[in-house]
Amino acid sequence: MNWYLVFFILYILIVVIIGIISSRKESEDGFMIADRKVQGFQVAATMSAGFFDGATLAIYTAYIYMYGLSAIWLFVGLALGFLLVKKYAPIIKKKADKLKVYSMPEYFYKAFGKDNGLMFSFFLILQFFLLLTVNLIVSGKILSMIFPISYNLAVIIGGIVILTYLLLAGFKAVIKTDFFQLMIMFLMTLGVAIILFGDIKAIPVSEFNLTSLGIGNIIGFLIIAGVGLLVAPDLWQRIFATKDRKNLDRGLSYSSIIVILLGLLLSIIGLITKNNFPNIASEDALVIGFSSLLPAGILVALGMVLLYAVALSSSDTATFVVSSIVTRDLKNYSRKNSTESMKKLTRIFMMIFVALAVILGIFYQNVMSLGFSLASLNLALVPVVFGSFYWKLKERAVFWSLILAFLSILILFIFGQLDPQTAVISLPVALISLFVLQKVFKK
Repeated sequence: MNWYLVFFILYILIVVIIGIISSRKESEDGFMIADRKVQGFQVAATMSAGFFDGATLAIYTAYIYMYGLSAIWLFVGLALGFLLVKKYAPIIKKKADKLKVYSMPEYFYKAFGKDNGLMFSFFLILQFFLLLTVNLIVSGKILSMIFPISYNLAVIIGGIVILTYLLLAGFKAVIKTDFFQLMIMFLMTLGVAIILFGDIKAIPVSEFNLTSLGIGNIIGFLIIAGVGLLVAPDLWQRIFATKDRKNLDRGLSYSSIIVILLGLLLSIIGLITKNNFPNIASEDALVIGFSSLLPAGILVALGMVLLYAVALSSSDTATFVVSSIVTRDLKNYSRKNSTESMKKLTRIFMMIFVALAVILGIFYQNVMSLGFSLASLNLALVPVVFGSFYWKLKERAVFWSLILAFLSILILFIFGQLDPQTAVISLPVALISLFVLQKVFKK
């Protein structure tokens, strides 16, 4: 029996069924923001699952391969980031409910005006389009190893899979599949770690050095993961969708614990992969580890399909985020589209963005460069978002600080200089320029 095919079909059936069930009696608010009624453990599941995707898994395993357990600082940063967001989430939730906003750019459009709303949209659409592309690249590589198909076809299949249930139920499907995918993540990492646990003794003690990453990379990871979480648009949409403050506080607290546990399990797998395959390319460590270390037969088939499901997991979130941003912008800025159904517009843009990401993923496969580009775009928004909680910012100061931050990222990308240390440069550029321009435009 072909267990790869059995498990793959089972995975497809489950996500499609989730989409069909979620689409029953679907309203506009249900499709766009899950009726703002997400509660219980589902809050923690959807918040934490969004940070275990193809991009995070591939980049983290690559850094574990290069620097050993020191790469765990990425997940330490995420845990601290969830606690930081917890401090400001009630403010965000209260204002979002009052304004009835559906996306992060719409929130800041009403705070800083049309130009800055569009600037936020530009940053976040580009950032999450890159995230979608990275996840399709990683999941495409995994699927092309599972079945004898080309990488190009595998990327196309990934795009079709996420569209299948997204077109049915939108954000409600994202929330419900996140819970399913987090359970997959726990099952996969815990199961593989237990199977490989006996190999830990062979790992050199030097691999457990928590400082081998270097102080620059450690600070970079803490800032990218921790501070960057405060301006994650998918996390903001989940905050908007949560039922109340009680569920919000619990969800963020549990998420900080979940990311550390899963990070440690992934570290075990990455270290054992490095010890067994010392001469492979670091970016291939994730796929090679799962495909080569598990016992042949049903276990390796299950492990690879679960890995595929996790790698593809945040593609639905990224697709929905970019599509909903464009939909809300059209509703807010265009009279022609102000009466159009949000569901209809979002479905159209989901198909467009997935098609574009598939094309880019086929022709450009540098996961590390794309990953740090989206991280740098994220950090550029931190000074404005954080400042908005305490001060009345000048609209022009906000606009030009974001322009200068984007130029700094573009220069680094063009010259191929993006890594954990340089990706944080957009943060001080945005911060200093915002501070100076606040003074200039005040006068």
